[in-house]
Amino acid sequence: MIDSMDCKRLGIVMLLVLMVSSTSIYAGRNDGDGAFGQRCREYLEYYSEHGDTTWLYGVFRQLARHGVGKPLESRYMNDVIKTIKSNHDCNDFTLNGLLRMAYIDRKQPFMTGGFRDSVRNVVLDFKYWWDDGRRDTTYRCYHTENHQALYHTAELLAGQLYKSSMFSNGMTGKEHISHAMNLIVPWLDNRLRFGFSEWLSTYYDVEALLLANLVDYAEDREIRRKARSVLDLLMFDMALHNFRGYLAGASGRTYASSLLSGVHVVSPMVRLMFGVGTYEGFRNTGAVALATSGYRCPKLISGIATDYDTSHTVIQRTSINVEDAPLYGIDFSDERQCHLFWGMQEFIHPLCISMSKQISEKYDTWPYHDYDRYIDIYTREIEETGRAADRDRFALSEGNITTVRCASWMLSAVNDFRMGKAGYQQHPWMASLSHDAVVYTNHPGGKNLRNSPNYWAGNEVLPRVAQIGDIVVCIYAIPESHKTDYTHAYMPVEKMDTVMERDSWTFARKGDGYLALYCSVPTRLMEDFRGELCDMVASGRSSIWICQMGDREKYGDFDNFVETIAASEVVVNDKDVCYASPSAGKVTFGWDGPLTVDGKVLELRSAYRYHTPWGSALFGADELTLKRNGMELKLELR
Repeated sequence: MIDSMDCKRLGIVMLLVLMVSSTSIYAGRNDGDGAFGQRCREYLEYYSEHGDTTWLYGVFRQLARHGVGKPLESRYMNDVIKTIKSNHDCNDFTLNGLLRMAYIDRKQPFMTGGFRDSVRNVVLDFKYWWDDGRRDTTYRCYHTENHQALYHTAELLAGQLYKSSMFSNGMTGKEHISHAMNLIVPWLDNRLRFGFSEWLSTYYDVEALLLANLVDYAEDREIRRKARSVLDLLMFDMALHNFRGYLAGASGRTYASSLLSGVHVVSPMVRLMFGVGTYEGFRNTGAVALATSGYRCPKLISGIATDYDTSHTVIQRTSINVEDAPLYGIDFSDERQCHLFWGMQEFIHPLCISMSKQISEKYDTWPYHDYDRYIDIYTREIEETGRAADRDRFALSEGNITTVRCASWMLSAVNDFRMGKAGYQQHPWMASLSHDAVVYTNHPGGKNLRNSPNYWAGNEVLPRVAQIGDIVVCIYAIPESHKTDYTHAYMPVEKMDTVMERDSWTFARKGDGYLALYCSVPTRLMEDFRGELCDMVASGRSSIWICQMGDREKYGDFDNFVETIAASEVVVNDKDVCYASPSAGKVTFGWDGPLTVDGKVLELRSAYRYHTPWGSALFGADELTLKRNGMELKLELR
């Protein structure tokens, strides 16, 4: 119904292919800012040989080849042109790569005359937004946060490249510049003001691509400044929430390929920018763009990224709730402002469904085809209860994220996020002992890992989650209307050094990092449908999971950790739990009740946009000031 090619864009990546590289294993610590140029050359050399050659991504391999002085592969470049001509969904990825190539060629020509003409023809003919009167012949996703900006960036760069030319839709290049600026500026402003709604997601890859394109090639100084500021915030997010080079935070959108392979889609970008992790991965856009860009990550941020020996806790609030929009001067009846809600994938929220329907009918773009059905449901709910419930399973509304990272483990969760609502690609919590020794739970969808939600990524029904330091409590309550009547945990036994069970707890060790996973109902550790011993199945519609982290520094040896946690009392009463944690104290949480620690109620919604050891800023603040090792950095938030 929505974003079908977004699923293919990342979900189609086969896990085996991600792991076959013999030339790149995980790197060690950041080897210094002076090595960034060397890493750029290393990555471009790697990607020039290992990058994907197929339609959507082939252009990025060619960019890498040019970056290291290798000849372009003409047979694949012809496929790039065909991809743009096809108007296939997601070819806005491809076009942004092709436009980057065209700007590089303009500065230092390397294309043949015939190919340069082909580029000009497809750029002039492209449909850059849904208000272009030409009807789409195939489904195209314009509306998600990343796609909106990809289209607007491509239109701006195309208009600049051919200012005086007439495009196929009857607009000149200068008119396209004006049209694009009216769209990309609000998008950049919303990211500065509210953060990413696709928080800590696989789509940071393409968002880095478009932001690098704006930083390098936008002619308007303010757009370049805003794009650089947003890109700094994206880098800060990756710095805060990566563990040993793997983006291990709770996520608004994720795919099984990133969860199960140990190689996240943004892993090459993390290694490129911070010097830790892996270059592996054959469908990457952001890393190629950044390796050929003038953008440089601030040194203070790159220092935070790899400071794994210093334990830290991060509290971060991102995106907004639709009902709070008037607090920020956002009008539900304003078509342009409604783009924010579509970027959040809040198409059918009761407060904005009327404008969504109007946009779909006006421009023939349909994330949903059954608006009237939902409007009828909302009308009945209001008559019966006085209010209508938000039902959009794709929604990426306000996220309140907690991440704790130390030398041997990381734990991250989005607190109290859309509990009990239908889900899509949201990833509410995850524990990490290494890049591939990760543990999390979900309410699974089908076994086709290309769909969302599926067996290992996303949730059919979202749980209620809370994190207190080194503990996550996750509660599921699956309605009878849902066919899948169980939840499960991903526990990759072969990736751990030790796994053992004791009563209702399962314990795991990797190096000096320890993990204990409790379930309120009996579990069975078994092979999943791929034949891997990793599937902890908990039968029943109600289950409570507790994840407790630890390490050698705190508990001594692993046996002591096991004995300590196993002796800790856990009392479950239906959908409520009380856990006597050895690290936090007496923790209580429930489906309806508050989170308490030793009787004190803890607020799950943060007032802070960022609350970190290096600096804090309230949600709505104008800037964030960071200080570390004698350095100071101001990040723009408005």
